[in-house]
Amino acid sequence: MQYSDLHTHTVFSDGVHTMEDMVRAAAERGFASVGISDHSYTPFDLRYCIRNERLPDYHAELRRLKRAYADRIEVYAGLEYDGYSELEDRQLYDYLIGDCHYIRVGEHYFSVDHAADEQKRTIDEWFGGDPLAYCRAYFDTVVECTYRHRPDVLGHFDLPVKFGLVNEEDPAYRRMAADALLACLEVTPIVELNTGAMARGLRNTPYPHLFLLRELLSHGGRILLSSDAHCRENVGFRFADGVALLREAGFRGTAVLRRGVFEDVEIEA
Repeated sequence: MQYSDLHTHTVFSDGVHTMEDMVRAAAERGFASVGISDHSYTPFDLRYCIRNERLPDYHAELRRLKRAYADRIEVYAGLEYDGYSELEDRQLYDYLIGDCHYIRVGEHYFSVDHAADEQKRTIDEWFGGDPLAYCRAYFDTVVECTYRHRPDVLGHFDLPVKFGLVNEEDPAYRRMAADALLACLEVTPIVELNTGAMARGLRNTPYPHLFLLRELLSHGGRILLSSDAHCRENVGFRFADGVALLREAGFRGTAVLRRGVFEDVEIEA
């Protein structure tokens, strides 16, 4: 099957390679399409995002690459759209990956995925040492932002488990996560299978967990393979393992962006 990788990052945000490096990597691997989805502007945390003044260059380079690689691969303009961002012109993008990297308490924003010690400190100091309360705040944020922004794809849905501080086997956690997923599917029916934490050596399996994949399938949701690559070497990272997990969950196809439309393609045996 021909893959599509729509979750990639470049030097415009926190990636290490250029847009063309990422596009060329996908083309060399025979992908049907590739999307650049750098981080949306978050004024309260400038460590990872595209600065607003760079957006014209971002879109100009995407337009150039679409033309330059038209005979090799379809190139799409995307954005990893944080729940606490706002867009001036959504029409500039072919798709949005919606997710939340932060939990807000009052006027404070706490990163969910920056570092394990930062997550633990947030849980201890702001959620009474209770990982479930922390996750509840996260999933409430995800649902609220999904309904407000209505992205095309849900990104790394169960992000709080990244550092192993949350017990994914806890029935209370599983009910909470599944309920949030089903609520989000009402407006955004495509969820990404994200191998990014695997590439960073933080997890052995992609987001979302197998139990969430089964919930997704049983409620008619669709799945999209993505690498969350921040360097050209990780474009399409371990997609074959992702496909194996999807088969285990019962999926028979994945969504691929082709000719401007999310099409479902059959997973090859």
